[in-house]
Amino acid sequence: MNKIKHFVSKLLKDFFNQDDKKELIEILTLSLEEKVEDLVEQGTPVDEAIEKSIKEFGNTDDILNAYPEKQKKQKALLQARRSQFFFALFGYILIVGLAVFFNLTFFDFFGGKYWFVVVAIGVFFWPLVMLYHLIRQSK
Repeated sequence: MNKIKHFVSKLLKDFFNQDDKKELIEILTLSLEEKVEDLVEQGTPVDEAIEKSIKEFGNTDDILNAYPEKQKKQKALLQARRSQFFFALFGYILIVGLAVFFNLTFFDFFGGKYWFVVVAIGVFFWPLVMLYHLIRQSK
């Protein structure tokens, strides 16, 4: 029966929060174990019963369809992450553009140094972090 718990855990690894996932894993594992027991009582070998139960169970999409509010919440969070990334990218371009403009306009005033590069590198981490959050959420 460890194979069933491993299957369910792997199936739900990227969905739901820890508490919901733990409860859902227990429920689904119990349901699959009962199905295996029923098949064994009908004369099916244990290994074959486990494989048949897992095959008939379905995939992650079937589970998510049973929990539409979670699916909507995940899509909304993904859209929010995408918006945050594009806002950060736009902000980065605006800040670096202003830094370049002021640096080149008042080049002699700043001692002939290209300090906008420091600003560009420093601010670059903002959209980079937002991109990381977006990629992590979309997996």
